[in-house]
This record gives sequence, C-alpha cells and structure tokens, in this order.
Amino acid sequence: EKYPAITIERVDERFTSKMAFQTMIDSGLSKSKRRNKALVDEIAATIILQTYMDRKSPF
Repeated sequence: EKYPAITIERVDERFTSKMAFQTMIDSGLSKSKRRNKALVDEIAATIILQTYMDRKSPF
C-alpha cells in the first residue's frame, strides 16, 4: 500500500534448499562444507534469483 507502483512477485522457495544441497553434492563439496547452513542458504538464494531472472529474460 505504501508503494503502489512497485510490483511484488512471489517465488515458491520450498525446495530450493534441497536443490542447493544436491548442487553441493554434484559439485563434489565435502560433507563438512555441506553442513554449512549459510552456504546452503547462499546457494538457495542464487537458485531463486536465477529462476527469477530466467523468467524475466526475453530469450
């Protein structure tokens, strides 16, 4: 309501942590690094951003 000109887009992020964890396994990261919650969250955020950008791409 405060900024009516700004569009809010919702993103389903339910499975991004699982996708991030699988990406870590596929890339060969050690178990100790896969336990790092901050790294999992960072990769999940990257997946969310990439998905958003892919949807907006005209190509």
